[in-house]
Amino acid sequence: LSQRLREGEREQGAARDRMVLDVEPMYCAEQINIPENLGEVLKAYAKEVIRQQPADIFEFSAQYFAQLDQQEDEFMDNAQWQVERDHVFKLVYECSNLKSEEIELIKLREICEGETVGIPSKAVDMTLELILAEEEGKVQWRKYVIAMCAQVSGVEDVTGFVRLLMDPAMFGNDVGQLAKEEFVTLFDWWSSIDQAISAELKEGLFNSLSSGPDMVSYEAFLDALGKAEAETASAPA
Repeated sequence: LSQRLREGEREQGAARDRMVLDVEPMYCAEQINIPENLGEVLKAYAKEVIRQQPADIFEFSAQYFAQLDQQEDEFMDNAQWQVERDHVFKLVYECSNLKSEEIELIKLREICEGETVGIPSKAVDMTLELILAEEEGKVQWRKYVIAMCAQVSGVEDVTGFVRLLMDPAMFGNDVGQLAKEEFVTLFDWWSSIDQAISAELKEGLFNSLSSGPDMVSYEAFLDALGKAEAETASAPA
């Protein structure tokens, strides 16, 4: 009897968790309130049904929308640390006004998470983990910005990083160029984060740039990178 009671309680709990479907008819347009993205959701769902041709459409539908809900949760989690280009541009602007290469970690966090810049706190923490703080709780703010670039949307590889680096709103001049010495320093910091950049590739890149103009453009970087990659590939193992 006690087992039957427990089973009955489980069934009642499951019933409470079920969605309550309203089967009452609608008689006027005022009763109809269509969610904004309903059409997109149903269109994507219909395409997937036609593509998959499921034998049990109810089971398929349950799995489809459960997966969709999980992806939405993952998207919201990612939004907690996602950094956009404008975030970094604003951070550079604010730090440039400090007239100092070093900044207290407390002050840096205030700037990053403040209303003007608005970088998510999770992204701030993740970036701090990539670099070593200097003594007395200070850090070179430009080094921090370079580390932050690893989280910027659209920066997938070294070329994306350098394109961002040379933006006039970042460290580039009005025509998107950087002084060679400054480029070498900033790129050297980036190479400590980007594991795809080998010591040989970096050395070849710097050697190629050394014979060029004092100002490095994005096109000059691509040319030097291509030469360095070719030399690295042809070097004996």
